Amino acid sequence: MMKKIVAIIAAGALVAGALCLIGCGQSNEQLIREKLTEELDTFKNQDESAMSSIATVMENEGLNEMGIDSQEFAAAVLDGFDYSIDDVQVNGDTANATVTIISKSSSDFTNRVNEVAQTLTADPDLASMTDEEKMNKLGEAVMQAFDETEIVTETATIEYKLNDNMWEPVAGNNSLGSLDSIVFAKGV
Repeated sequence: MMKKIVAIIAAGALVAGALCLIGCGQSNEQLIREKLTEELDTFKNQDESAMSSIATVMENEGLNEMGIDSQEFAAAVLDGFDYSIDDVQVNGDTANATVTIISKSSSDFTNRVNEVAQTLTADPDLASMTDEEKMNKLGEAVMQAFDETEIVTETATIEYKLNDNMWEPVAGNNSLGSLDSIVFAKGV
């Protein structure tokens, strides 16, 4: 008889524990926030993966030829980056996360680089420089332009879809790629 009572109490404890796991577990909103935080924190904290990704793209764009260290440039890209997750709305198996991104402006950087190029081509001293000196001067000017690039604050909505019990962004890069943020610019 005592074994049956212990078995009933144990079964009751298991059921209560299972209900607590279901009821006490993370909500879908929390899961999406955590996933998004994990992804955006790689940029905010300048994690090695984010730095390497930006550096690789920039190496392919010829930064090394201008005497610009790709890791230094990656750090400059991420300098000032911040974000906030403003809202997460879940509706069945879809969700929308509204995020505010603070980062250097891609369009301002492009404008500044164009100005640098015009200034350098009009410089009469350029003709007497070697190709290496020209590239180094261009690299210095590009880094200065980047350091002076405006920081912008923008809001984006990232759509999520529940697939096999996992929340996945639907074209998440496209949502962020539409921002003026140099971090999410198509090239970076």
